[in-house]
Amino acid sequence: MSNLRKKVNIIPLGQNCMPRTILTRWKIKPRKIFGEPTYPFDLAVFGFPEITKILKTNFREFFDDLEYNGEYWIKAPNCIYFSHDKKFGKNDKDSLIACYTKRIENFNKTVSMQDPVLFVQILGDNEEIMKQYKELKRIRSLNPFKFVVIDTQNITEKEFEIENVKLVKVPYPKTDYKENWWKKEYYNSPEGIAFEKQIADLCKDVILHF
Repeated sequence: MSNLRKKVNIIPLGQNCMPRTILTRWKIKPRKIFGEPTYPFDLAVFGFPEITKILKTNFREFFDDLEYNGEYWIKAPNCIYFSHDKKFGKNDKDSLIACYTKRIENFNKTVSMQDPVLFVQILGDNEEIMKQYKELKRIRSLNPFKFVVIDTQNITEKEFEIENVKLVKVPYPKTDYKENWWKKEYYNSPEGIAFEKQIADLCKDVILHF
């Protein structure tokens, strides 16, 4: 995948950290220690309409209404959960903002490049897909991109592919997998490996056919 990586930038687009985690685990997206930039949608959990709003406004209100819930920061109400950033405690709001400001800068820098970009997302709301695609198309202008959307919960009626959008159903292998996919005993199980391989192979194929 190293040669492929030279020509395609991969940007996870939420809804949670699954795209970044799986693509990194399967060595499709390099790890941060190898110089890969971290983006704002990589690790937090997003309300799906919030992703659309962020793309439309270029993160203008990203840091509004931040609250500390005793464990980590959230953007109320039910918009963003910074659950992977527990190192930023109650008195570290400015540090959280500085961290995500850098990630936003990374995002804007990459999406402004002429190099192809692959956006990968776990589906959370069927109605928002085309709205987000419209914003991605605007952001990328005439520069090449693909938008891969993975339906893990059978939200959509069928798979579809429209222009640069590819939506594919990859259902969770077990009823409790949704809440535990990040645990080693789940992702290392035969069912977990098969599940992640479908996502990895899908993205690999899209990259190969840019």
